[in-house]
Amino acid sequence: MPTRMTLLGLFNTTGPGHPIDYLGPVTGAMDSLRILGLREQDMALMMGVPYTSKMLGRPKIHERIPWVTLIGALIGLGTAWALTFATQFHYPIRVGGRPFWGNPTAWIPIFELTMLGLMLGTLFNFLWKCAFPSTQPQVYNPDINHGRIALEAKFDMRYEDDVQRAMLENGAEQVYEPEKKPL
Repeated sequence: MPTRMTLLGLFNTTGPGHPIDYLGPVTGAMDSLRILGLREQDMALMMGVPYTSKMLGRPKIHERIPWVTLIGALIGLGTAWALTFATQFHYPIRVGGRPFWGNPTAWIPIFELTMLGLMLGTLFNFLWKCAFPSTQPQVYNPDINHGRIALEAKFDMRYEDDVQRAMLENGAEQVYEPEKKPL
């Protein structure tokens, strides 16, 4: 059974002109790796600047963050509804001439708890998506903070020369097998 390995290619995006002009080598290397048979899941980009997937020629990723956020808001709304109206139902306080439920005052906790559920749903989904807290060693190069883009490729060991050649031919400054370090 072939073993898998990882190569990291560093591409320079600094220099005169706009950084978007320097994304061509990265997208060319990704296209070459796709031709070699690597899937999108086998390639990862690490960069200090948040370039969009369209700039890098990657397919649009559909996230589930909006759905989890909506579910969190609905849970918050249900909790607020239960706290506001179920409390009045179970512990009624009858004041002469006033309605059993005070609708104008109920809107405040309903709004606040709905927004709290929305924010907590987004936060927990973000933490789960980022695998926080990560205690495993990760692949990283400090040059990414200084304007480099790192292309990480995971593949079968028998294609090492082809992957390395594809990255170097497309303008990688350095291609090496990274060491996993604790962040």
